[in-house]
Amino acid sequence: MKEIISYFLKIGLLGFGGPMAHIAMMDEELVEKRKWTSKEQFLEGLAVCQMLPGPASTQLGIYLGYVRGGILGGVLAGLSFIVPAFVIITFLSYIYFQYGALPQISGLLYGVNAVVIAIILSSLHKMGKSAITDGKAAAIYLISTIMIYFLKVNLLIVLVFGGVAGILAYHQFAQPKKQYMTLLPLMLVEPTVTRLFAFFFKVGAFIYGGGLVIIPFIEQEVVDKLGWMTKTEFLAGISLGQVTPGPVVITSAFIGYKVLGVFGAFVAAAGIFIPSFLFILAAAPHLSKVRNIPWVKAFLKGINSAVIGAILAATLQLIPSAITDVWTLGIALSGFLAIWKYKVNSLYAIAGAAVLGIGLTYMV
Repeated sequence: MKEIISYFLKIGLLGFGGPMAHIAMMDEELVEKRKWTSKEQFLEGLAVCQMLPGPASTQLGIYLGYVRGGILGGVLAGLSFIVPAFVIITFLSYIYFQYGALPQISGLLYGVNAVVIAIILSSLHKMGKSAITDGKAAAIYLISTIMIYFLKVNLLIVLVFGGVAGILAYHQFAQPKKQYMTLLPLMLVEPTVTRLFAFFFKVGAFIYGGGLVIIPFIEQEVVDKLGWMTKTEFLAGISLGQVTPGPVVITSAFIGYKVLGVFGAFVAAAGIFIPSFLFILAAAPHLSKVRNIPWVKAFLKGINSAVIGAILAATLQLIPSAITDVWTLGIALSGFLAIWKYKVNSLYAIAGAAVLGIGLTYMV
């Protein structure tokens, strides 16, 4: 349990770059180095997390904690990942609403965003070698990338496509056996502490697509409908969520702070993350039981290829805003070389890039 807590506290404190970066860091450290699980099981867990509503990287952390230490391991992993980001953004929320300004963070982002691309590409290379094992998997991977990057197809639809294509490509259609699937029904209560919790619980339980989809949905409700904050304040919260390590949807705590102070920050964060714990800790035991059923195995194999395509598409979308000049290109290439060839820990690479980025902004 100490091992679980120490790792996820570390990634919660230094895990900049959003969900794709977090997934890459967990793959590098927990699969490649610590051998908590196999690459195949990691990809299957990631596929399930991508198909569930809520923040995928948080759910993956809970899943890996479960694999390592059961229910308690999953709970501790999730809390250790979330709590540092919660403390940091609550403190920054206090500064913002007290003094009406954000800390100067452009230099930090300048270096970190570039090295995050290197981290994701390095992990993508490793995951691809494991998941893309033949021409059928390569076809699913390429089609999934095209569907997301060029055609803007919803991620959930792409993953279902990958699963169905996997069944058609890999399943031997023999005599069907009885299989049973269970769903976890969720009950919501509805109206300022109860209403705040209920709103963010609804977001965590029913909105698919991670931060890129969840954040616009929250803006529509919080700014336009509920009037809890202005658009300027909301954009400040998004900025803080982006630069705070850990899950991007920790922006919920910023909104909760505006509504009810520190207690409101806690209520909002609890609301948006509790569904992730419920989903993963309910699903993980069943995944280990059904993952060797032939059609499920084929379905997951197809989804794994689609997930790699989704990660590539997300990375291609991030590159224009992260690689903006020759300096950031140099940071990205150096970071990739350090991580891929010299096996430098990605968290140290992020820390080094942050320092370098701040130094370069003062030089330039």
